[in-house]
Amino acid sequence: MAAMLPLRHPWFWLLPGWVLVVAVIAASVFPGIAITALNIPSADKLAHAASYCLLMIWFAGLYAPRHHGIVALSLLALGLVLELIQWSLPYRFFEPADLLANAIGVMVGLVLSISLLAGWCQRMETRLGYHD
Repeated sequence: MAAMLPLRHPWFWLLPGWVLVVAVIAASVFPGIAITALNIPSADKLAHAASYCLLMIWFAGLYAPRHHGIVALSLLALGLVLELIQWSLPYRFFEPADLLANAIGVMVGLVLSISLLAGWCQRMETRLGYHD
């Protein structure tokens, strides 16, 4: 596993990230999570892309840019595993379009992380006075 950036409070940053992962897993496998009620075309796909973009940005903030590819591949693998699990559930469906939406979200998050947001957790700690 890639080493995290030196953070004064790593669990402060890790815990919300893992809560987000659990939320994505729960939304992917539990029945009754319906985004179609928003009456927005492709709301489900937008939710997929936004969720994976947020996960990418969050975890990229914990690792040096050279490890962002590992984060991206891990998130893509998570999306694939969740789609395969959905395939086996009687109330969910395997949707290749969901995989594409996940990948778009990861790629947008990766570009933002590399270009603008790399090390955002360290910068936040510095602004809060936790680093010199």
